[in-house]
Amino acid sequence: MTSASNLANIYATLLRKYDNNYMITYAASPSYINNVIGPHENAGKVVLFYIEDRSKAKPMNFMSPSKLKIGKSPDDLDLTGSPLKDDCEVDAIADMSLDLNLIATNPWKMEEEYHKGIPVEKARSIICGSEFQRSPAAKDAHGSVWFLCSGADAAKTLLLQYEFSPQHAVRGIITYMGVVPSYCVTTQSLLQQHYSLIGKGSMVKTHIENTYHVKSNISLKCSWSTASMVPSLIDLNTCEVTLTQTYRLSESSSSTEVFINQLRILTTIRDDILSYKQAESADISKDPIYRCGIGIEMGELRENINKVMTEISEIDSNSGAERDIEDVIQSAKTRRLSDLTDKLWDILKRCSSYKDLKMAFNILFQCAARCNIVNTPTNKNRLAEIITEVANRRLAIPCLSGSEPLELLLEIGLEKLYKDYEYIFVESKICSANDLKNKGAAQENKENSSAVPNVRKSLRNAVLQDSAAMRKTLLHNDVKSNVNIMKNDVIGFKNSNFDENETAKILSKLLQIHCTLEHLLMIHIHLNISSVYYEVCDQLLRKPPRIIDSINDSLVDEMEIQLSAHYIREHLEGKDPHSRRITMKSKNKLREVKSTFYYNMENIFPPNISECFGAEDKEYSKENVYYSWLYRKITTIKM
Repeated sequence: MTSASNLANIYATLLRKYDNNYMITYAASPSYINNVIGPHENAGKVVLFYIEDRSKAKPMNFMSPSKLKIGKSPDDLDLTGSPLKDDCEVDAIADMSLDLNLIATNPWKMEEEYHKGIPVEKARSIICGSEFQRSPAAKDAHGSVWFLCSGADAAKTLLLQYEFSPQHAVRGIITYMGVVPSYCVTTQSLLQQHYSLIGKGSMVKTHIENTYHVKSNISLKCSWSTASMVPSLIDLNTCEVTLTQTYRLSESSSSTEVFINQLRILTTIRDDILSYKQAESADISKDPIYRCGIGIEMGELRENINKVMTEISEIDSNSGAERDIEDVIQSAKTRRLSDLTDKLWDILKRCSSYKDLKMAFNILFQCAARCNIVNTPTNKNRLAEIITEVANRRLAIPCLSGSEPLELLLEIGLEKLYKDYEYIFVESKICSANDLKNKGAAQENKENSSAVPNVRKSLRNAVLQDSAAMRKTLLHNDVKSNVNIMKNDVIGFKNSNFDENETAKILSKLLQIHCTLEHLLMIHIHLNISSVYYEVCDQLLRKPPRIIDSINDSLVDEMEIQLSAHYIREHLEGKDPHSRRITMKSKNKLREVKSTFYYNMENIFPPNISECFGAEDKEYSKENVYYSWLYRKITTIKM
């Protein structure tokens, strides 16, 4: 029987006895416990005792203490913030295009607002009861039971912990220590509190985590361990640095909006293709729909198509110049396109309906058959192959049907958007085109993909036997297997290479690349450390892309990567961390004492719990101040 199931038995026993008076849950630790003790301390599920109180729940966010308006110079990069100060400039919020109604500002989860503590005497009486410690389920149990307390006692006890362990007696307690100015957090004061339980002669192992907030969605965590008897509370030289960023699609910057909109269009086109194919499979007769265009007159459409096919493409004069990532993004939106199908994407996507789109492809193929094409397509997509074959008189003008116009448009749109991102990453010197393409999960069935015929023909255009034989030769230039040849003969000729799974993978990869770009742009704007671009890009693109059903404003992408300390040292020197977790551990032959001091410039407990310490917040107004909590855990060997 596993330790998890053993703790579940404890939960069932407690539920039968105390369910009428208390709310008892068996789940992951609440956010406020994880914040104080560290998420790794309670890795699995825990049992939690509390009272559920919905009477005081409010839809508005709980506010931190009183705020003091303090002006700062634009050059001062404030990485901290304070519950007693508000340095935020309204213009800065406007520049970031933040939708404040969509951002959860509270450090706790919504359901935790209903948590209310029980009197500490009641909690202790349950813990000390023989039925709790000596129940049949307790013999082999392993795991923690937490009691949320009201904090009304003199010590302001917020949580009591009883940890079941076969070899040890383990107790824990979290108390609220008040509001303290940042300069009062010293090694001497922490050691004094730690030694009070185990004596000054004991060795101390200290682990420190300092978290700096660059923005509400960007933080830098500096962590290190030391066995020094007088540990330093700030170390920007040897610490491990973790950069955490959250990108919300609803907060896309104006400079990248055009690219995410293209991704939305491509996703919509694919959805419409699949919808039509499902209806077709169900014998439902309906025309496909196209709903992404703003409209274009047929005369203008014909003129634009003829122009891009007969004019020589100009070389982009900006290519290769030394520019930062913001300049390259702006340039990518106005750069001169060289390939024909990239230019056609910008024209064809404007069609206002499926009927107009189908007519536009007919105009395109007629132009290819009659004009002297100067701008020969170089892209490796199906439309480029058809245009080349029609222009070389090796293929009659195709008659597209069903969802084929949408499928051709989707393919050239995917390729065009990928080349936009490739341009940005290469011109910004972030990574090479080969790195952008090949990083991440290995491409599956690469050999099989090369066996797919490069040129497929429409059965409607297979007229003469001789020309059919010639087409067959062209069709199977790259086929390596006789089995594949027979298979393709059976399948017949198609005007489109659409594959549902393959397009889903490409869209997911494009979204991954876009999120990577957004993360890099956030680093550029708020930290300005371009030297980490390749490292960040490498780590993000090696992760497998997420398969998504749709792209909407609720999409969130979180990034957590390791950086070298020297990258961020100058940005953090002289700054107070937004939160600090300092864990001191000592032991002797009989017991181990752990003291975790947690400081945060925000109150991390919901209003129902923090009522006991909400009245002392206004003493300090000109200093960075911390709410502070102390977690003590004592492990004693059972005799």
